Amino acid sequence: MVIITRNSKLRLFIHTGLVALAYFACAKLGLAYAVVGGAVSLVWPSSGIALVALLVMGFAVAPGIAIGSVLANMSVGVPLPVAAVIGLGATAAALTASILLKRVARFQITLDRIKDVIAFIILAATVSTAVSALIGATALVGGGLVPVTEYGAALLEWWLGDMMGVLVVAPPLLSLLTHRNPIRSAKQTVEACGLTVAIFWVSYLIFGATELSGHGYYPAALAIFPFTIWAALRFDHLGTCLSTLLVSIVAIWGTTNGTGPFAAESPVDSLVRWCAFANVVAVTGLLLVAAHAQEKRIHSLLLASHVELERRVQERTQDLERANKELKQEMARRRRLEAELIRIGDQQQRLIGRELHDGLGQHLTSLGFYCTTLNQELQRHSHPAAAEAATIVELVKQASQMTRKIAHGLDPVAMEPGGLTVALQGLAQTTRSLNGIDCALRIESDVDVLDPPMQINLYRAAQEAVNNALKYSHGRHIWIDLEREGGMQRLSISDDGVGVDPEQMERASGLGLHNLRHRASLLGGSCTVTRNALGGTTVAISYPIPESPGNEREAI
Repeated sequence: MVIITRNSKLRLFIHTGLVALAYFACAKLGLAYAVVGGAVSLVWPSSGIALVALLVMGFAVAPGIAIGSVLANMSVGVPLPVAAVIGLGATAAALTASILLKRVARFQITLDRIKDVIAFIILAATVSTAVSALIGATALVGGGLVPVTEYGAALLEWWLGDMMGVLVVAPPLLSLLTHRNPIRSAKQTVEACGLTVAIFWVSYLIFGATELSGHGYYPAALAIFPFTIWAALRFDHLGTCLSTLLVSIVAIWGTTNGTGPFAAESPVDSLVRWCAFANVVAVTGLLLVAAHAQEKRIHSLLLASHVELERRVQERTQDLERANKELKQEMARRRRLEAELIRIGDQQQRLIGRELHDGLGQHLTSLGFYCTTLNQELQRHSHPAAAEAATIVELVKQASQMTRKIAHGLDPVAMEPGGLTVALQGLAQTTRSLNGIDCALRIESDVDVLDPPMQINLYRAAQEAVNNALKYSHGRHIWIDLEREGGMQRLSISDDGVGVDPEQMERASGLGLHNLRHRASLLGGSCTVTRNALGGTTVAISYPIPESPGNEREAI
């Protein structure tokens, strides 16, 4: 712990000494251009050094500012009391700027936000420098170094000099500490060299021109701004701050030598004009590069948001595709289950029909033979019970016929020798006999024969459609057509009734239209319900032609 404390004190001592040395060196440079009392200079880079030191190293190095200021002022003949007050003013200004920036404005030294640049200009370059100017000018007047009549001029010039130091010197130092080198390729290196040469050449032409001095032709200095904009847009903070510093150096050189648009008869007026120009260039560059950085940051955020949105869309699309796949699989499983249930139902009906036909039907037939024989014997002997026996024979015949009809209804295709054709004929005949409606069957000769399970599906679909026509159409004719259309076969049931809407079909008894469509899907086809030319309804089931007659296809 003792070693750590000693190291910290040694590091603080070194940092304070470095700050004092840097402040002293820059102050000597500024005092070379002193215009009032030997201590007021319009070129004061030390104010920028002091601000950067406190922002980066902390308030603990503030004594180095006071030491450097006192030593620099004493070196040009300023009395110790006055130099001490000036040093306290410089320290107070730097502390004021740091406190206001950090605690009030939540300042970030990267200067890549417009609000940070505005806070830097107002709080650091304007308000805090007014503190040092006020204290320093008052000290000079109090020490007799400046007449009272020149107090206002000294205050203004001191303020402009400190402001220049903050705006011109502090930003390059902060950029060197916080921003990477913006030059990342040979092409950018060539461009940066070209920009540097262009800025130096244009600055030399403007501020080194003797013909511009004394004429107040200030618009000539505006030629610098396109290069400042170039630096801000292409080389970010570091390029902008260094270009501003280069322009300031060339401008102060020319102005102090009596050349350029800011040169006047009075050196003080020349430096005041130059200082105001340098501050305007610095403020313009800082605002422009902050706006550009903010635009790039927003663009990066938008790009990141776009990438994130694309990622989420892809994830959502994958989820939807997965859900769609699972839904299709579930639908396929349900279709297979429905098909299996229908197949089992049809199979059970066929089994029951065969049992009735081959079992109960044969027993009733045998019973009918015995009853007939018995009746014949009773009649031959003129037995009184012969009439009752004849009645029993007739009842047994009726029971046998009813059993046969029930068996044929449960398995209409297999029970008939002609398969589907005979079953459809039976459906048409039953419709005519039981309902009194003309029902016609038309089957083309080139229709391919389906396997037995498919024939059952087609017959059940025709049966469902005929029943719906009987219930809802109220027509007088029904047509059952089985025909071939290109590579498809088509079973259609039409009527001349009032027409049945698909919604009515959905509400029909049984499974209605859903059952018809499912039967059609088992055939690999589709079912449609339309209004025909007679005003009635046509239910059509279209399905592909089998590969070969009689091929065995299981219901899916």
